[in-house]
Amino acid sequence: MEEIIQRQQYELAFHLLPSFTETEAEEKRREIEELISKNDGLISRYSEIKKIKLAYPIKKERFSNFGYIEFFAPKTTIERINKNLRTNENILRHLVVKKEKERTVKPKPAKLAAPMPETPRVSDEASGKETEEKGKKTEELDKKIEEILQKI
Repeated sequence: MEEIIQRQQYELAFHLLPSFTETEAEEKRREIEELISKNDGLISRYSEIKKIKLAYPIKKERFSNFGYIEFFAPKTTIERINKNLRTNENILRHLVVKKEKERTVKPKPAKLAAPMPETPRVSDEASGKETEEKGKKTEELDKKIEEILQKI
């Protein structure tokens, strides 16, 4: 367990040639794992190889066998691993990234919104009177509009 603490966690994503069968692609993945192990790396997880269509051609290829490997390794060996992967003719492209440590974030307590100011309530009597007044004004306006239209 102490070995893992002294090593940085990395993820290697790679595209293999599309001409490989499933078993050949898995064999190439195991070769990459051996390369990592020879350079003091510890494999923690890997994906199954999948044939995918590429968004754009890589070395004139439209498809590839894609996979990834998560591993722990000393910082000093990553350059050696990268150099060996670059010179491997079976790999179309690869990328090694350092994974960040997982962080735990305490959720902040939700702030309560300020209470809405109460709108003054109108009693039923007052609202009834207002409705009657509006109705009368509307009737008066309608009459005036009718008069104007008749003159035209």
